[in-house]
Amino acid sequence: MFRPARRVSWGTRIFAVLVLLLAVGAIGAFLEVVLPQRVATLAQSEASELALARKGAADANTAVIGLWAEIAVKGGISLPDDRVAQDLALAKTTEKLADDALGHAQVAQNYMAQADGLPFQLHSPAFIASDRPALNHLEKALQASVRLTHAATLQLTLAQNLNQDAQKISGSLDPSLAARSWTDAARTASALATDLRAQEAPASDPEALLDPLWSRWADAMLTVVTSAQQLSLTSAANQTQQAQQASRSLAAARVTLAATFTAAQNNAAVWQAKAIQPILDTVAKELSAGS
Repeated sequence: MFRPARRVSWGTRIFAVLVLLLAVGAIGAFLEVVLPQRVATLAQSEASELALARKGAADANTAVIGLWAEIAVKGGISLPDDRVAQDLALAKTTEKLADDALGHAQVAQNYMAQADGLPFQLHSPAFIASDRPALNHLEKALQASVRLTHAATLQLTLAQNLNQDAQKISGSLDPSLAARSWTDAARTASALATDLRAQEAPASDPEALLDPLWSRWADAMLTVVTSAQQLSLTSAANQTQQAQQASRSLAAARVTLAATFTAAQNNAAVWQAKAIQPILDTVAKELSAGS
């Protein structure tokens, strides 16, 4: 059965027109007022984070250069105890500084992503084109700085432990051996051997950027300790022949220990140029590009 189409009332038509005008007005207000304000807010927040990232990167770079300049002279492990403690504190502080600055750079990247993702934009906000390359360079510089400061922290922590063991050898183990106090010498040597074996993993950690020659010195120190332990045990048991052999092994181990220490010290500058300087150069290059 045919039914004629219903006529739309003028009230409905007027209401539809009003809704359309309201929608157009809302979109216009968004494009003309809300969107620019939101972009401006994000740009301001991004600029603030970028400034913090730049300052943190510059401060971290200054500290990193000074830190590795000192380590490069003869190697961090050969530094005096007070300098190791001071440099270790500086390394930890600088590592946190660089990490915080990297966080600021990443937050700035996030603000740029938010601004770039806002709807109804014909092109990306202007500040993104200039700041994104700078932030990319800053992130690379800060990642390299974090790597260097983390390596310094690992090296100097290892230096503290190995230097303490070396002092126990000269200050406790050697006097016990000289006094033929075999029980005390064996006990001290056993404790030292346990501690030195615990340092093998940190010494071989690639993140420490440690010259392998220092690992050889640590191995030589372990050989001295184990030879001293064998001498003490065989002497306490009156095993003369075995004690004489252990004594010769200990003497040879001491010669190797001195030689490896000297070799590691002498190679410090070479190792710095090979393993550390390229990373320092990367920091300088990326920091300059991100300024």
